[in-house]
Amino acid sequence: METFCNPGVHCLGPYSYTRWLLNPPPGVNTLTPGQAALSLIQSFRLEGITVGFAPDPTVAGSKSYVGVPIWMWVENPTPLSFGPYVQSTTLGGVTITATAQVSSIIWNMGDGTSVACANAGTPFVVAYGAVDSPTCGHRYARTSVTQPGGTFPITATSQWQVSWEGGGASGVIPVTTTATSAVRINEIQSVNVGAGR
Repeated sequence: METFCNPGVHCLGPYSYTRWLLNPPPGVNTLTPGQAALSLIQSFRLEGITVGFAPDPTVAGSKSYVGVPIWMWVENPTPLSFGPYVQSTTLGGVTITATAQVSSIIWNMGDGTSVACANAGTPFVVAYGAVDSPTCGHRYARTSVTQPGGTFPITATSQWQVSWEGGGASGVIPVTTTATSAVRINEIQSVNVGAGR
């Protein structure tokens, strides 16, 4: 919007008038709150999690077996890998605050099944033994021997909810990040021993 005045008169006098412009004047950048929020969120450098997994796929020779509990969790969560991550800025004349937080993680286990975990999971401790994770786990029903490389590929997809507010409006924008790993699943072999041996 621009206000125009005739020469030699005050702008508030009867000789001024207002005109709405279809395009802002040069140098004036205006955004809706939603546009400003999306622009801010697109600048985020959110990351996939660091996969916590038992057995530990980063240890050479680490493997598990059919029917044995697998534990999954978020290893060393940070604001950028799990949240909350909060940023504020002013864009196009609108001040926006956005908060990103992982609401769940979908684990694709590589055997055709997926596990949805609503939290960061529980880190495994050897003293727990062969028990199911209380928060995020899986049991394989077959070996990985026929898979490429002899392992099941694991994909952990983080479901982020990014809530924002500013300019008299608010909303939530979903974002996803992924991380990958793999696990070798063998079959426990039983050996029959004859009597007296």
